[in-house]
Amino acid sequence: MTEQSGIKKAVIISLALHLLVGVILLVGVDFKAPKRPTQSVSIIEATMIDDGMVAQQAKRLAEMRAEQEQAAAKEQAQAEAEQQAAAAAKQQAAKQEQAKEAARVAEQQQALAAEKSQAQAEQKKVAEQRQAEANAKAAAEAAVKEKIAAEAKALAAKQQAEADAKALAAKKVADAKAAAAKKAEDAKKVADDKAAAAKKAEDAKKVADVKAAAAKKAEDAKKVADVKAAEAKKAAEAKKVADAKAAAAKKAAASEQALKDLEAMMGDDLGKSTAVKKPSKGDIDQAVGAIQAAVIRNWSVSNLMLGKQCVINVRLAADGLVLKSTVINGDQAVCQSALVAINKASPLPMPKDPELIKELQNSNLTLIPRL
Repeated sequence: MTEQSGIKKAVIISLALHLLVGVILLVGVDFKAPKRPTQSVSIIEATMIDDGMVAQQAKRLAEMRAEQEQAAAKEQAQAEAEQQAAAAAKQQAAKQEQAKEAARVAEQQQALAAEKSQAQAEQKKVAEQRQAEANAKAAAEAAVKEKIAAEAKALAAKQQAEADAKALAAKKVADAKAAAAKKAEDAKKVADDKAAAAKKAEDAKKVADVKAAAAKKAEDAKKVADVKAAEAKKAAEAKKVADAKAAAAKKAAASEQALKDLEAMMGDDLGKSTAVKKPSKGDIDQAVGAIQAAVIRNWSVSNLMLGKQCVINVRLAADGLVLKSTVINGDQAVCQSALVAINKASPLPMPKDPELIKELQNSNLTLIPRL
């Protein structure tokens, strides 16, 4: 409040000084018209003069007037210059006074500003002191609050730690109980698994025993069936052999004579053509192989015959007709089956060469059964 009243007072003083300077300037100015310079005029008595003198006198008067006018103009100009100089001096003085007044006002304003600045500084200092006190008070309160919060936090942490310890102890007890329960459950499960495995093994053994009994029964049945089949096959083969023997005997009786006739003819032919070239061993082996192949194609072979063989002597006609077949050596069953195949394959394939035919008409065939 004091600061504002001081500022108002300085402003009023400054306005009053400005008004005073303005009045002084107005009073010092001369508002009258400038005085014209006076001149003395001589009165000349009129006399009659000639025109030349009149002209000279007129010229002289004109020159005097001109000089007077020039002097008056000069005096007037000087007076105006002096007036202007006085006015300029007054204006300069007024300006100097204004400058002084302005300097004084500025000094007053500066003083007011300094006072204001000082007042502001004091106010700022007071505000800072108050702020420092408030900060100190706030810091103290904050410290108290922080201490209280820390104590509350420590208490809460202690309570939490106690609660955690209790919870951990309870959890350990619960885990121990759960572990014991799980162990008991696992033991029971192991026992159940063992019992189930034992029962499963027992059931599997029963099933295996049943399957073994069924397999043995099936195997026994198969053995009986195989024996019956073998016996039936053997009987059939025996019948075939008997039939073959009967047919062979019948055929042998019919062809014995033909054989004798053939031998007789061959004897005659040998006497007539002793100079004919004999066939080679390769030709003979090839022809015998063809005959063996024809026999094997008509031979019914069983598993019981594998690994055995039979050698049979065959007497043939020129066209391959089997005249006689005789077992030389070998398995009896294989030989009997081979005899049936030889008779079934008759007539056997014969070459065109007469000499080779003669070599094959009395041949020993080695027959090996193959599936």
